[in-house]
Amino acid sequence: MVKIYLKRPFFLASLILVFVFYSGLFKIPEKNKFVSLIPSDDVCMIQIRLLSSPSKCENGKYYSSTGFALKTANKTGIKSSASGKIKVYIPSESVEAYFPGKLYSAAEKKGAFLFETGGIYSLFGKNTKSGFYAEKCIDAFWENNKNGRVCKFRALCRLQFKRLMYCWKDAGGLLLALLSGAREYTESKISNAFRLSGLSHILALSGMHLSMFSSIAIFFGDKIGRKRLTYLIRIIVLILFVWFAGFSPSLMRAFICSVLSLLAAICGTEKPDMIMILCFSFLLQSFISPDDIHNVGFMLSYGALAGILLTNQLFHKIYSKIFPSFISSSFASSTGAQIITAPIGLKIFGTFSPIGIVATTVISPIITVFIYSGLILIILSLIIPNFYKFSGFFMNFLYTVIKFFVMLFSKVPCIKIN
Repeated sequence: MVKIYLKRPFFLASLILVFVFYSGLFKIPEKNKFVSLIPSDDVCMIQIRLLSSPSKCENGKYYSSTGFALKTANKTGIKSSASGKIKVYIPSESVEAYFPGKLYSAAEKKGAFLFETGGIYSLFGKNTKSGFYAEKCIDAFWENNKNGRVCKFRALCRLQFKRLMYCWKDAGGLLLALLSGAREYTESKISNAFRLSGLSHILALSGMHLSMFSSIAIFFGDKIGRKRLTYLIRIIVLILFVWFAGFSPSLMRAFICSVLSLLAAICGTEKPDMIMILCFSFLLQSFISPDDIHNVGFMLSYGALAGILLTNQLFHKIYSKIFPSFISSSFASSTGAQIITAPIGLKIFGTFSPIGIVATTVISPIITVFIYSGLILIILSLIIPNFYKFSGFFMNFLYTVIKFFVMLFSKVPCIKIN
């Protein structure tokens, strides 16, 4: 199969770029590098527009995010305009000030602000080579224009969703991570177990999540009975989901591939060449957002799908001699994904979990039921407020099942290198 694709320009161009990006022989110039007239070491105040929702660091003391610099200042009060992307680290008590279960925290004494994509924040702290470490937020606002109002509305929607999920406790924390990418309420123990079980891709927003929402759109579109309207509903649903969840590198890959597949279907192509779609997506995303190239989620997302598409038929033939079709198909996909992502995992994390092949086959269907059930019960709970107690009970039952299997698989020894 690879020999056939070597004759195709998109595939060949993708292979060349993979070599250029990851061989280490070429240095990729940084796009939108942070610049300011004030020397970097002297910057103690920075005004930024957040480009991503803050995510909690492993040490728990800070939330990290990427921002676009607008202004800077030093200790003597000298100010300067600034531009470019910069990594910022915001104290946890400041970010969590509005979070359910963390209200009336110490952040109130420092000023409580809602930190989300699109907001403009003035941070006081220290600039380092790894990013700007904020001590406190001096001011925050959303611009009084269309984009600012949309970003503020999204921030409030995400906050309200966190409050709803908080009512479901641990199950709500997992569902929150699966639907919005926010892992503040996901048990650290279960997050680590997902990683040790080779299931990190399930917590990362990717194609699995988009395909589920696309299936919901197809269901309602088929009920209406108009094929063109089904395509429109699918596109709207995909856009709304990635808008709400945020464009992480893996989700952007899934979104580009999904849109290209939809366009192919609209043009009458029954079975589009997914390898060519993946290659075009890789080239397009590398051009649009070159900062994603060395992101772990970017590499694992493309590597996993490439492994599935290139080896699925081969492994399905092997597994089908031993297992029923639906099991052999899942095993084949898991094996293909692991073949490409294993070297990446060993290089970056120093570990590889072969049990992930089996774990994915077992956990993925339960996760699918968990997400679909959560979506249905969210709607019912909004319509019937008192229904949330039963909803929480049912969701925590499913969560207990997921946790049992994930913890079980996490105990299987993994391959480690020093």
